[in-house]
Formats: sequence, C-alpha cells, structure tokens
Amino acid sequence: MTKPRRKPLISLCMIVKNEAESLAQCLKSVRGVADELVVVDTGSTDSTVQIARSFGATIVSFPWNGDFAAARNAGLKQAKGTWILILDADEELDAGSKEELLLCAEHTEYEAFFLRIHNHNGTSRASQTITVNPILRMFRNRPQYRFNGIIHEQIAGVIVEATPAAAMHLSTVVIHHYGYADGVVAKKDKISRNVELLKEQLRLNPGDAFHHFNMAVEYMRLGEYDPALHHIQRSLEEVEPDTSYVHLLYKYEIRCRAAKRELKSALEACERGITLFPDYPDLHHLKGVLLLQAGAFAEAKAALRRALDIGVSPPGYHTESGFGTYLTYTALGQLCQETGEDGEAIACCTRAAQLHPEPGPLIARLLRIFKYSGREQEITGWLKAHLPDAWAALHGSLPALLLRDGCYTAAAELLGEAEAASAEVTPGLDTAMLGSAENSAVLEATTGGAAATDKATAAERLASPAPAAAERGAEHGAERAAATPEHAPEPDIAVAPGNSLIELIHEVRTIPAEQLSQGDVLSLLNHPSICNQVAPAFAAAPALQLGRSWILLADRVLASAPAAPVYGPAVRRARMALPLPRFTD
Repeated sequence: MTKPRRKPLISLCMIVKNEAESLAQCLKSVRGVADELVVVDTGSTDSTVQIARSFGATIVSFPWNGDFAAARNAGLKQAKGTWILILDADEELDAGSKEELLLCAEHTEYEAFFLRIHNHNGTSRASQTITVNPILRMFRNRPQYRFNGIIHEQIAGVIVEATPAAAMHLSTVVIHHYGYADGVVAKKDKISRNVELLKEQLRLNPGDAFHHFNMAVEYMRLGEYDPALHHIQRSLEEVEPDTSYVHLLYKYEIRCRAAKRELKSALEACERGITLFPDYPDLHHLKGVLLLQAGAFAEAKAALRRALDIGVSPPGYHTESGFGTYLTYTALGQLCQETGEDGEAIACCTRAAQLHPEPGPLIARLLRIFKYSGREQEITGWLKAHLPDAWAALHGSLPALLLRDGCYTAAAELLGEAEAASAEVTPGLDTAMLGSAENSAVLEATTGGAAATDKATAAERLASPAPAAAERGAEHGAERAAATPEHAPEPDIAVAPGNSLIELIHEVRTIPAEQLSQGDVLSLLNHPSICNQVAPAFAAAPALQLGRSWILLADRVLASAPAAPVYGPAVRRARMALPLPRFTD
C-alpha cells in the first residue's frame, strides 16, 4: 500500500521578474524550511525561471497587469501548505532563524506571524542594517485570505476582517532585505513606479490612510517634503489609532519638518508622537538631535538619555538600527564635545564604537577627542582596554591613522613599542611568530632597519632635541613664502627608506608652529611605511595627501594659540570641526 504524501507544512510564495542575480540566494536560504516553492513569474527575460526550476519550484506564469495583489494571489491559489511564507527575490531568511520559523509553524493556534525585516544599505548580509520593520510574512493558507492593493499589497487587514478573533504573534525571525540598497532602487526605478501605482489607488480610494502613508514615503525618498507632509496629514486624519504604522507617521513628519528647517514644528511633532508612543526610542533620539542643533544642551541630553534608557526598540515598532543604542551614544558624545565634557564624550564614543557594526569612523572621532583634550598619551592603553577587537583589527594601520590626525605622540609611542618588541626577538626564534614578510617590511620601514641595533626608546628620542629642526628656523621662512596652495611643496625633510619614522615624527613635532610648513607634514605622510604598506589607497591619491597636510597644518597652528577666555572656545570648536581622517584613505 502506497503511503500518502505528507501535505507540505510551509509553502514559500514569491512573485518575480528578471531576478536572476538574487533568486538563487533567496531560495537557498529556505532549504530545510519551505516544503513547497511557488514562484509567480510576471515576464522574465533572463534565467529567472530556469533558476527557480532548478530548485524544484512550481512556476506560475502571470502576465504583468500592474496589480501586485493579483500576482500574489495567483501563487496562493497553487499553494498546498498549511502556512504561506512570503519572500521577495531580494530577500533571504537568516540562517539563525530557521528553527524559530519551524517552531512558529507548529503553533496552529495563531493565524499569522510578523517577521522582522532588516533593510540593508548593501547587497549582502554583511552590509549594515539601516531599518528594522516588523511585517506580517507568514499566515495560514485559507481560501479567504487573499492580498488586496495593487501596490504595497496587504494581507493583515484581510485576515482580521475574515477572522476577527485571529491571533497573531510578533516573532524574532529575521529576513534580510537588499532591494533598497544603494543603486538597486535606481536600477529598478522603483520610486517612479510606486508613485504612479499609488496615484491610481488614491484615485479609486481617496480616503485610504495606508495609501496616503505610502505616498508620503515615496515623496520623502524623492526629497519632496511638502507633498509628503500633505499625505502624512491626510493619513493621520483617516487612520485608526491602533494601526501598526501610526508611530511612523509622527516620525516621518519630524523628518520632513527637520529637512525643511522647521525646527519648532519638528519638535512639536516629537512631543505629539512621544505622548502617544512614550517607549519608542526613535522619537526621543530625534528630539535630542533637534535640541542639540538648537543649542538646548540640557534638554537634548535628557532626551538622548531617555532613548538610551529604552534601548533597542520594542518589537512592534519600525525602527532604525542604532536608535536607542550606538547612534544615540554617538549623538550624546557629540553633545558632550560641545559642552566641554571630554570625559563623558570619550565614554559615549567608546560605547558607541563597542556597539556599532562598523566602528571605524567612531574610532577616528575618539582619537580626535583624546588629542584636543590633552590625553593623547592614553590612546593606546584605552583602545587595548575598552576596544580590544578594534585594537586587534586596527593595530597594523593605527600608526598611519594617528599620523593622519596629528596624534604624533601616540603614533611615536606605538611605533616605539613595535621597535622594542622587534629588538627583543632572539636569533633562531620561529619566524612565524613575527608574522608575514610583508609585516616585517612594514616594521623595517617604520624603524629605519635599526630595530636590532638601536636600543633607544621612543620616549628617549622625544625627550632629546632635534638639531636639524633647530637649525632650519631661519631658512624655512623664505621657502614657506614661496610655497603656494596651487603647487604641492616638496617635503622639507629628506625622506629615505632607511630614515626612522619615529625620529621624523620627533623632528616635525619640535618645529615651532609658525615655522612648520606643508612640506614638513608631507614628509610624514609620504614616509614609505605609511604610503607603501599601511595605507596604499591614501598613497595613491596625492590630492588626499595634500588635503590632509593642510588640515594638519591648520590644527597645529590652532593648537599653538595661547589659552585665552576670549577666543579659547572658538579655537577648540575649530579644531573639533576639522575633517576627520577616513579609514578608506
């Protein structure tokens, strides 16, 4: 007797058109989860259909008629599973969420599950998550559950209308979405398509709050804030108070008014939203940033602290990655910089870097704070103690970063540690412990080849006078007068591969600010260990070197200004405002 085939538990239903670049990645992600694949093709001319068939998908041909709901429903009619799972080709199920999704499917007392959509700014899972949105993506397979809406098609309202007592659950299942990454939107011309479809929907249903909401979103993406505000207001007038996106209407109103420089109105929108959604960290964060821009530092700090107290947004809210966590710490650190609270600024910037998935720019800012607060000598110890992962990842490139921001003392200390470590290596020691030949070359160029013979420490070199620098004072005057911004001066200090970078740093540091030239600074930036090994991208772009040298020269001049209550704060602010070095340089 033939055993009856098991009814598929989960049916993945998709609509696609020319998705050959991303479809395989999506379908691979649901292996072991989806028992059935139903792919509705609306007219692909690439290999999309062949790829889908290679995964065993049922193909439903559906000529495109401009109606997303109709295309979705064509797939639902073919599905045989207990559950319908909805994904787009530019999405993938997180591997760590498979077990939870299967567990959800066992709970048939629910009619639907909300999954957490992580929208990325790139086209891979490693790219940064920008927003996180809870969206209903898995529901029971029932004939009465069909999508409606020719764009931004919806199913939640249909389920509630058909089953008023329907139980729904907010899961923590993660779906990664790449369709709105940089370049992808422009490639597919999604915005213009969406606007035209929404105009048609609003012509048929002028009082539909959801269509007004979506139209506002599209106008915001176009940078057209007046029509966006019009549709936000119309949506607020029509929407039911418990609708899942109401909190976003207030957030988007804030963003629109801030973009229009309507600070007072933006803050009023903050207060209205916070009154209704006091546990939504995004609103407190935005309020804090607006108050910071207005110079209301005490109120701004209170708002940012409230966002941090809430932390990661509760599951029901659509949020932006970092609000309530690393972005809020970053904003609070900037506020503390403005108010001269350097210790708290360092603490906030450090915490932000600990939480941020891409902490490089924050570390550059952290180095800047240490420098202008007179604590440059603490940099390496602080990084080792509080950011050990970043320290391990950046250790080889950190001297170059320090030099590109004028942290000469810290750079010399770090290079001195490397030189001392090299000097302690005994003959016959396993060379694998020293790293690659490339790393050895970096050390050789850094120390001028004197690691094994020159026992002088960086501290001793920094404490001793630099005769060459003292002797050049008078002769530099005429040379500097001849140098012009249009022509890059030659380095005033001869740079040979054997010159110790530590000695060169000391020489530049001891030149009086009024005598320091752009060429002197370039002598550091052009040193072989910096250009050829640590930062090749920086070395390959002379314009970057010139620009950075002018910044360092300006910083040195500002730092030499006598302390005075009258202009001291202005000098500090000017040094803070100088562009930070980029990790990509």
